[in-house]
Amino acid sequence: MKKTKAIIVDDELSARENLNYLIENFCPDITVVNTCCNVNEAVVSIKKLKPDVVFLDIEMPQKNGFQLIKEFDEINFQIVFITAYDQYAIKAFEVSALDYLLKPIDIDRLLEVTTKLKNQLGLLGFQKRLKTLSSNQKKLSKISIPYKSDYVIINVDDILYIEADRMYSHIYTHQGKKYTASKKLSHYEELFFENCNFKRIHRSWLANLDKVTSYSKSDKNLIINNKEIPVGKTYKEQTEAYLNN
Repeated sequence: MKKTKAIIVDDELSARENLNYLIENFCPDITVVNTCCNVNEAVVSIKKLKPDVVFLDIEMPQKNGFQLIKEFDEINFQIVFITAYDQYAIKAFEVSALDYLLKPIDIDRLLEVTTKLKNQLGLLGFQKRLKTLSSNQKKLSKISIPYKSDYVIINVDDILYIEADRMYSHIYTHQGKKYTASKKLSHYEELFFENCNFKRIHRSWLANLDKVTSYSKSDKNLIINNKEIPVGKTYKEQTEAYLNN
């Protein structure tokens, strides 16, 4: 029987090794043909090795998992997203009928996903579901945040920048409001993946680059609403590319 060829894409070495180990020991119908640490490396590997499935981490620096999809005019492989999303976000994947693995990866869940892979209706149906997910994400215009004993609804366009604070994030709006959410910054980076004006500019900052009033290459910082925000070395190139367009 022909084995399913798989590629693992995750920026964490331990995560790649762990999933590779689980597949080798518990999924005899799947063979891992390569592991990649970033999107650019994965694109080259996918085009060369033509896998049947890609196990794709979402939260990666520079380019996230969703951006890999944009590198292909046609997706001719299945995708299993690897995510640390909460239950609300996971529902978005379930509605689109896309497969996902939640970190840390559970063996029984992995077996469930790989069994589904063998019974997929085909790539045409998969591409339709993929477009459904992308379409749903593009419609994101508001987010809700637990606030005191209630929830506050924020227009995405009103957000200026988001600051990381360990396991929390501080969200700042142009109305001068500050909201603290019990979500990591990476959560909002992925949530806004289709809102191209929102970019990670520093390990601790996500900014709405359409709100930038000035940028200093020498000082490596930008100004939004009189707030000076540092631009990290890793994110400097993509930040400047956006601002120069």
